[in-house]
Amino acid sequence: MKKLFCAAALALAASGLNALEMDSSRSTLNITSVKNDRFAELFTFEKVAGSIDDASGKATIEIALDSINSGIEIRDERMRKYLFDTAQYKTANFVADVDLESVSALKAGEQQAVELKGELTLNGNTVPMVFQTQVTRLSGGELSVATVAPGFIDVTRHKLAPGIGKLRSLAGLNNISLAVPVTFSVIFK
Repeated sequence: MKKLFCAAALALAASGLNALEMDSSRSTLNITSVKNDRFAELFTFEKVAGSIDDASGKATIEIALDSINSGIEIRDERMRKYLFDTAQYKTANFVADVDLESVSALKAGEQQAVELKGELTLNGNTVPMVFQTQVTRLSGGELSVATVAPGFIDVTRHKLAPGIGKLRSLAGLNNISLAVPVTFSVIFK
């Protein structure tokens, strides 16, 4: 048993994948809001963290909801208060399983299309979510993971429609889309 454990540990070390941590300074996660069917606004989350567990392949991304930034402070305050309820829910979390064998086989400069099937927990509600991504092994051994198409949050499944209604009312809008596109570009090292 001890030999098996040592062999597994050596194999993981040789694969180039040790516990990978997100480089938050080089990673971004965005959502887009579509208002009155024609105005799109980009929101960025300034505090995003994550890791890929080298034993299980479980990838986690944690988003600090109060770090939302649209460039307009009153809009951000309203999002925190009426949509995300950051007094009660500090973070959103996305969890997915990564095929470590195929990702660890990538050499510097190589890319691989990866479908990330996981679950997004937002405001206490966990809902399946899928992202189509491109994974690239960088020259320093890091992994770049970027969406090639947005994933979509169905606001109603996360029980956020009342918050959207409040935001719509405060802004004097006819509507705000209940389907929210999500894109990201993250680096794991």
